[in-house]
Amino acid sequence: MRIDPKTQEEAMEIVYDILNQGDSRYNNPKDEMILSSFIFNKTVDLEEREILSINKPEKEDLLLVKGIQKDEKYVAKTLLHQQGFNDNEIYFERMFLGSRPDIFAEKEDRIIVVECCSCRIDKILDYLPKADEVWVITRGENTWETPVFNKKIQWFIFKKGPNWDLFLKFKDNRLKQLKGIKNPLDTL
Repeated sequence: MRIDPKTQEEAMEIVYDILNQGDSRYNNPKDEMILSSFIFNKTVDLEEREILSINKPEKEDLLLVKGIQKDEKYVAKTLLHQQGFNDNEIYFERMFLGSRPDIFAEKEDRIIVVECCSCRIDKILDYLPKADEVWVITRGENTWETPVFNKKIQWFIFKKGPNWDLFLKFKDNRLKQLKGIKNPLDTL
């Protein structure tokens, strides 16, 4: 389901709720404003997808998941499998564009980057120029209290919106303008 905020303030609340998740280390009002503006102006599309039933992983399955946030990463890996990715196309904690996303998945000409739980807000806009989608899998509590996934984890997808190309043109023009500015120190 596409998330379509009616106001800039609503977009900011959505961004904060999805990416901050109560973790004050990731408070960044400037980046919240930028990303929420992109969502509100349809430069970036945001949707929430339903996570269908996922069986509780065996201990051996979780041993294959690297790093912390094993439950969320297991859910993300399962969702990637459902999207047609194989294990050899899914990488945990792999460097991508100067950051280390929780999961990096690459298949032919499709790249999906996954962040689990709270994360830096600027990562979304850092990843989108090269990634087709950026997923955020929210933090779950007692995710496997029954043998089947209990819907406490949410799946959000950020994608390039219909105005993405306009943003790139604006950005390129602005960079040309900035490069054209002469500084008196340049002649020293």
